[in-house]
Amino acid sequence: MSVLRAAVLALLLASTLTATALADGDPASDVLIPPDIRVYMTNGVAGPELEKKLAGTAQQVSDAGLPIKVAVIGNKTDLGAVPQLWGKPQTYAKFLGAELRFVYKDTLLIVMPQGFGINGPFPQAKAIAALHGIDPRKDPTPEGLTAAADKALRALAAADGRTLGGGSGGGGGGGLPLPLIAAGVMVVAGIGGGVLVLRGDRKSRTGKAQKQRQKL
Repeated sequence: MSVLRAAVLALLLASTLTATALADGDPASDVLIPPDIRVYMTNGVAGPELEKKLAGTAQQVSDAGLPIKVAVIGNKTDLGAVPQLWGKPQTYAKFLGAELRFVYKDTLLIVMPQGFGINGPFPQAKAIAALHGIDPRKDPTPEGLTAAADKALRALAAADGRTLGGGSGGGGGGGLPLPLIAAGVMVVAGIGGGVLVLRGDRKSRTGKAQKQRQKL
């Protein structure tokens, strides 16, 4: 009985360790667990600038009504215990979504040099249409992948009818650029000043003529 009990305990321990390993299979799952963290950035990036910029876009998209997190996977080491998923962004999106399912159930975007993957409530067909024309393969560097991720986030938001705040979105087509408006104001001011000068000169000449008549 003691041998059987020990075997059962060992089996239970092995099962627990396996479940723990599967639940913590890659670095992105650790990083993206907190609700306020929107971005996992590929390792090896020299500074925080890329992650900060992408996190800002992800937060804008989320604030606009499309909660989203994004993982930029630049190499196999970003996959931790599942390097076999390298080059399979959609498969990895489902894997990471399963790891985060107890803490996060909204849209998850994966960016790899081979393409995009998406998991969550965002419709697949709509995502494919929105991301058409954005190609991470053109620049597989961290900078290139981050740029592709930023474009993808904005494209998904637009496809979902979301308007991002805090950006430099253009206005109506009939508007004038600020430099031209400023130049126009200066021109108008110049014309107005010229009118005032002309009126002043006319008054001055009129006054002199009246004085000359009085002397005569």
